[in-house]
Amino acid sequence: MAEHPLLLRRDPRPWIARLRRSTLVRFLLVGGFGELLYLGLYVLFLQLSGQRAATAIAIAGGITLVVNAVLHARVSFRVAFRFSLLLRYTAIQLLCLSISVALGALLQRLGIPALLIGVLSGLGWTVTSFVLTRRSFRRDALRPAPAAAGTPPPGFG
Repeated sequence: MAEHPLLLRRDPRPWIARLRRSTLVRFLLVGGFGELLYLGLYVLFLQLSGQRAATAIAIAGGITLVVNAVLHARVSFRVAFRFSLLLRYTAIQLLCLSISVALGALLQRLGIPALLIGVLSGLGWTVTSFVLTRRSFRRDALRPAPAAAGTPPPGFG
């Protein structure tokens, strides 16, 4: 995949170049953007739906899920986006949700303060999401791209 021209510019500070190359930094930036997008869309759809929170959550969450899947593929992990990545990304996020809910319930039973539970479950979600998404998207990057229509299979022609 071709690099963006602004990313090719040589920076005299080597730590800036390392940050640009860091998959984790790109993942966190895309995730932060996704959180801001979700909150903005939530507020918008909350107003448009007549204060129906569930409707606003569903619409904002659905849009953000797709945007995050595309951005993580293209920006975080620099692979071509495919529909199969969206399906895997969705499954990963559902797993992360389940783990976070279970962790939250456990921490609440242990008497941990609610705010700390939110921070710890969010951190657990982020780490789990990064590891599983990176593994899933890298696996997809190693697969050859599907042949274009009319292109003979390898070894023919």
